[in-house]
Amino acid sequence: MILAFAYEAATGAKVSSDLVEEKNGKYFHTETGEELKQIVAKMSKSLKNVVNPDDVIEKYGADSLRLYEMFMGPLDERKPWAENGVKGVFNFLARVYRFFAEPANIVEGTEDKEAAKLLHQTIQKVEFDIEHLKFNTGISALMVFNNLAYKKGKITKETAQVYAKILSPYAPHLAEELWQMYGNEKTLAYEAWPVVDKSLLQEDTFEYPVSFNGKTRFMLELAVDLSNVEIENAVLIDERTAKWLDGKTVRKFIIVSKRIINIVVG
Repeated sequence: MILAFAYEAATGAKVSSDLVEEKNGKYFHTETGEELKQIVAKMSKSLKNVVNPDDVIEKYGADSLRLYEMFMGPLDERKPWAENGVKGVFNFLARVYRFFAEPANIVEGTEDKEAAKLLHQTIQKVEFDIEHLKFNTGISALMVFNNLAYKKGKITKETAQVYAKILSPYAPHLAEELWQMYGNEKTLAYEAWPVVDKSLLQEDTFEYPVSFNGKTRFMLELAVDLSNVEIENAVLIDERTAKWLDGKTVRKFIIVSKRIINIVVG
């Protein structure tokens, strides 16, 4: 259920929004001067807190309205409407357009390893979240990839086209426009969903919490394919280990792959 902000007097009576004024972050009744409490309530003509979708579309576009309603949170939860939220997703879509519609940012060739990995993580995340109706977290994943694209400065045309495909369920108008910009004559609507390259999802390293007698003292990033003996040696030669040994004897190493390293000393 989509709700909207409303205002309530001390008596519990709700006040029409046209009788409310804001002063320094507080809300007051324009006729009585009584301070009011901002609450979340159902949209109602009597409270004059109804949001007209046509007005939102005229101001921000249909994609922004669609995206915001999915970004507000899980579908089975009550959530308040806030125009600042619409502005936020509108700014995100504008940022997507500025990068992905700029020819200088789209190049031919092989994708950067970090970008390729995150792209396929994003495909997997968006696909899972759509299937489980968790649209808001799928949108967050798209935002994360967009941030990386800006950081890299350039991405391949293939990556850009894949991004348009996974953006399409959320913002079909923008995605279709980008798709046409990349020289595709047929509509994006009939394109197959991208296939996740699972080989790119494998982590090469893991950041282990290193504990001494059960207390974490520092983090150590190591390759995931190291043997236990190699892990032990890596910990022992780390300069931070000396502080926590301090003349003590290592009694035992407890290593749980891709979880923890604990050194028992005494």
